[in-house]
Amino acid sequence: MANLWGLAFLECALILTSVAAPAAEMKREASKTMLSQVKLWGCQFQNLDIAQAAASPLDLIIIDPDAQDSHGRALDASDVAKLKVKPDGSRRLVLSYISVGEAESYRRYWKEGWRVEAPDWLGPENTNWPGSFVVRYWKDGWKNHLYGTPGSTLDHLLTLGFDGMFLDRVDAYNDWTSTRPMAPQEMVELVDTLAHYARQRQPGFLIIGQNSEELLRNATYTSAVDGVSKESLLYGLDAPGRANKAEDVEWSLTRLKGAKRQGLPIFAIEYLDDPATISAARTELAKQGFVPFFATRMLDRLP
Repeated sequence: MANLWGLAFLECALILTSVAAPAAEMKREASKTMLSQVKLWGCQFQNLDIAQAAASPLDLIIIDPDAQDSHGRALDASDVAKLKVKPDGSRRLVLSYISVGEAESYRRYWKEGWRVEAPDWLGPENTNWPGSFVVRYWKDGWKNHLYGTPGSTLDHLLTLGFDGMFLDRVDAYNDWTSTRPMAPQEMVELVDTLAHYARQRQPGFLIIGQNSEELLRNATYTSAVDGVSKESLLYGLDAPGRANKAEDVEWSLTRLKGAKRQGLPIFAIEYLDDPATISAARTELAKQGFVPFFATRMLDRLP
């Protein structure tokens, strides 16, 4: 009899699994479809006015989960829920910013003692962004801050109800390749692990990877992400507002267009304020089928 009960339990488990798997895949496909339909989007990581952002026509908003609103109050789940609703009552996607390749001294996980005695995963400070430190992202200590522990970054944003995450500094492998040739593959493995962890808990969870065009030829990476964001494709690599060299643009375009052919929407951030340059960039990005966002360098206001 015990064996019969065991077989019956196993059969029920298999049936539930077979039902759950298609349901999870349907949720993922629905989220990906919604992301592919985004026409207007933007990022704001500071001075966020929830009511003003909710009243915008944007289809996608990306915010920082550790940011405070314009009144100095920490964001909570009710804020995320408000941002998910457009003025006409339709649904908006709300994603959370996460840096996977750098640690930042203003994050909840930061300990001041690390400046004196750094953990083994913490690397040197980024001279271009004081307070940001490149990390050895393959180390377990850093991974524990990202996911899988109480209060970790990913677990926190899942609790807040975000639709997905916007991964910055995926390209941090470039900081390590001279001494660690496997660094790009280790970044792919980290992104893939984060994707599986999140989608086990929220099947429709979306992931946009920032820059890192080299990884767009890696099938594991392109299967893990649902979209790609590219900064300064056309302008600003050498100086603010200056057109990029044709060879640099073409190098990125070749890889971005390859990802687009695989069904990944491409979101382009250009840091521009001159109306004529914005108009020219908008025309070129539309020709490529990319979705533009014209931003301030500090990402402190929505379009």
